[in-house]
Amino acid sequence: MLLLMIILFVLFLFFSLFSLIMSDQTQSLGFSFTKCILFVLLGFSGGYSGLRFAYIAVGLVMWYWYKYRKPKAQAPAIKTEDKAKELAKAPHKVQDDQFERVTCLTVFMENMWPYLRQYLVKFLKQKIQPKLRSRSKYLRHCSFMDIDLGTKPPQVNHMRVQSDLEKKQIIVDLKISYDAPVKVNIGFFERHVATVNSIKLEGTFRIILAPLMGNAPLVGAMTFYFPQRPELQLEWTGFTRLLSIPGVQRLTQKMVVDKIATFLVSPKHITKRITSKFDVTELHFKERKNALRIHVLGAKNLVAKDFITKKSDPFVVIRGGGKTFKTSVISKTLNPRWNQIFEILFSELPGQEIVFEVFDRDEARDEPLGSCKIAVSQVLERKCINKWFRLEKVQSGELHIKVETLRLLSDPVKLDKVLQLNEQIQPPKSEELSSAVLYTIIQKGRGLPVIRPKKSNLNPLAKLQVTVGDTVKKKGGKKNNGEPEFKKRMQFLIKDPLGEKMKLKVLNENNKILGSLSVPLSNIMAAKDMTIEEWFPLKSKAKNSEVLLKLQLRILAPHTFGVKP
Repeated sequence: MLLLMIILFVLFLFFSLFSLIMSDQTQSLGFSFTKCILFVLLGFSGGYSGLRFAYIAVGLVMWYWYKYRKPKAQAPAIKTEDKAKELAKAPHKVQDDQFERVTCLTVFMENMWPYLRQYLVKFLKQKIQPKLRSRSKYLRHCSFMDIDLGTKPPQVNHMRVQSDLEKKQIIVDLKISYDAPVKVNIGFFERHVATVNSIKLEGTFRIILAPLMGNAPLVGAMTFYFPQRPELQLEWTGFTRLLSIPGVQRLTQKMVVDKIATFLVSPKHITKRITSKFDVTELHFKERKNALRIHVLGAKNLVAKDFITKKSDPFVVIRGGGKTFKTSVISKTLNPRWNQIFEILFSELPGQEIVFEVFDRDEARDEPLGSCKIAVSQVLERKCINKWFRLEKVQSGELHIKVETLRLLSDPVKLDKVLQLNEQIQPPKSEELSSAVLYTIIQKGRGLPVIRPKKSNLNPLAKLQVTVGDTVKKKGGKKNNGEPEFKKRMQFLIKDPLGEKMKLKVLNENNKILGSLSVPLSNIMAAKDMTIEEWFPLKSKAKNSEVLLKLQLRILAPHTFGVKP
């Protein structure tokens, strides 16, 4: 192995010196050849030594990032001093519509695919399977019985890199396509029910390397997700048998594919820690610290879908931050006025958008009247966007949208004034506006009872259910050995924190309560910095059952709150 590393080092020095004396055109060809050789050897040496896939991927991307930045560093300083300072702060970015073709990545994937397959099999069984089982009591005996992802690797032919030194991150977008025969057997009660025979997937896959560090391995963690939903097709056998399972009958094949396709779409993501010294909860995009208030005001010149009345019955669907909202339906008009307000919490995960889709209400099927979208990053930068947006994919139509940021205040004295302000600006057709947000971090439990499932060799699970007001959120499930590590974050928009409670239940896969607790939000209001972090005793059959929580309240106020005119 040492000999192989020496050979790699010598090759690298050779091609580096070789590139210095070559012309630009010849150098480009030589360097492309060098990349392919190095990545083939790198993939081989990684598999031979058992090196983890993440380290090799990090090395690849770090090199690619260096390649993009090097020409910039060598460029002559012909710009003004002020412009140079401005450019230094801005993240280096390849144009959005330009992906560089990098055929060497195909060679890299071919060498790494056997090891990546092993990781994906473990990921499906250890991560996805417990989540499926915790979703419903009908799925608690669901399992992946046999997984074979085949020998054909995904194709990665185009790449785009962005770097943001201020946030200490590198963003890599890969255009991937995967069309291959596979074998994924799905079973219930350890009996085979259905099989996925082939997968066809195409989309842009994003990798975030953050934070950049001065010590090996140079990057603390890797985050994976799809900025937009990929195209996905599955070929099944036994799907009708799958639908015979109680509680699953209402599903269709399209619904199943939709659920799978959106599993890893922004804001959903997976973070893989590379070094044990880094806590992934410290990543700047893990917490939803950006609260946006969205005003859907009205529309004009919409397309008429009713051929008799020459009108439409429009309504708007708002999607963003993993949430979906819908306005009321305004009958028989092409110029509706909704004047409704919605609120969404966003993280700083790059590439998030708010999508507005206008539909004509129809008994058979709602017909599209156009759509538009707003980048969350633009709203955060400008604090407020209030304009008419031209609807896309239709002949005519505009949508009047106002989106504004909300400030997060840690002073409980401001609550009364915010409640009064919310009453003044509350539209008649909208729900009561939020005055606060509760951030909940459920770290781990201890002393929990362990109830093993009957007639199954599967490990017992512990999952979470948190309720604040009318909002119920479920997370899980984690392997329950009496001390499960949850590390789950939840956020709740609060109408009035003085009259609300946070209720937590720890459940097993059969929804039997392992422990519960209730915390009045007024206790958090009275705490220092409106934050409590401690072990909370659980009401449980087992003695000394506890859960470690961090609870934090913040008052929500308009971005102009407290600003003198």
